[in-house]
Amino acid sequence: FPLPLRRLPPLRRLPGSGTRVPGAGMLAQVGGGAPRGNDNEALIESSFRRLLASIESEREKLRSTWLSIDKDTKNTSQELEKLREDTEEWCLAERHKVETLYKRLDKMREKMSVLYPNEKGEVLQINCSGKHFSLPKGALCCIEGSYLNHMFSDAFVHNVPRDTHGRFFLDFNPACFAIIIEYLQAMQRTPDAPVPVVPPEHQQNMDVLAEALNLKIFLRPNCIITDHGTSLRVTGNVIEATHPGWQIITARDPLPMSGASYFEIKILANPDPTKGGLAFGVCGHQPKGNEVFSIKMADSVLYNSHSGLVSQCVAMENVSKRIHFSAGSVVGLKHDISTRSLHWYFNRLCVGSCALQTELLEDMRVLYPVFALYVPGQKIQVDFRSVAPSASHGKPITGDREGAM
Repeated sequence: FPLPLRRLPPLRRLPGSGTRVPGAGMLAQVGGGAPRGNDNEALIESSFRRLLASIESEREKLRSTWLSIDKDTKNTSQELEKLREDTEEWCLAERHKVETLYKRLDKMREKMSVLYPNEKGEVLQINCSGKHFSLPKGALCCIEGSYLNHMFSDAFVHNVPRDTHGRFFLDFNPACFAIIIEYLQAMQRTPDAPVPVVPPEHQQNMDVLAEALNLKIFLRPNCIITDHGTSLRVTGNVIEATHPGWQIITARDPLPMSGASYFEIKILANPDPTKGGLAFGVCGHQPKGNEVFSIKMADSVLYNSHSGLVSQCVAMENVSKRIHFSAGSVVGLKHDISTRSLHWYFNRLCVGSCALQTELLEDMRVLYPVFALYVPGQKIQVDFRSVAPSASHGKPITGDREGAM
């Protein structure tokens, strides 16, 4: 039988000639060459060994880095522990210093104040402008923070002058000082004793003395009076009209008379601002009885919405008229004690001023803020602590005794 013929690979042409020679595959088929499997295995094994060496080298680097990090961590922990110990030691030393200073301050405070009301042994003999007073020293602690307390403390009592009889001499208004002594004695008997009423003729001197001695109990914040005898609805410093007709209400306390003062009113509601019926101003007394139903009083000055000033005691004035107190607007009044003049403001802009008649100043030693409402639904909010526009960048001028300090 004839043998099947196998197809041989093509001949390879030698470089530089046209002669074709058999390829490597052909030589292998006809037994002319050897297989190359061992060379490939050797090459793979060599590459693998190099890879293992690289891995081991990287592992060694990682081990070395880890040891270095561990060493740095231990060193850092030791440093932090030392810093913590140093910080605690410093804090303890500083705390000791602060406690020492506090103890020193407490001792100084004890020397500068009368702290113990139960010490009734010592009685102060005081000559106040010729009027003699006897006061237990312990009573001075009834008004905390007052300069009267500090004045008779161990630190300063030797600076207080004495008269020929050895009594402490104080150059104060004796009538006002008597009111203070009366209150201190009442506080010893009853801790919640009410503040004495200051007569109008002494109000200005009392304001000056209370501010000078820092007697805060006599510098209480002002507010709307609660016992007013009208149909007005009062909530805090908000006033609302409930019935038609003039209804007048005042502040509980007069304006501070130790310096300039100011108060402000915000119009919350006014059904018809184009007409009158909403007024504010000052009065030399608190209206009583039928006086609360009229805005015409002998010792009052009021500005009525749309109409202008209503008063019988103004010497001269240049206040604008026909200003409508519409809802959202703000009106204010400043009293200048040095000139006894009133300055009127609308939306914090001055709209004029007026001067009081000289012959009536005796009847207007004090000035109570007054507010008059006529139409039901009118509603205003009074602010006694508002700062006068002209004093916004200087010393505050308010209608509150605390704010006036």
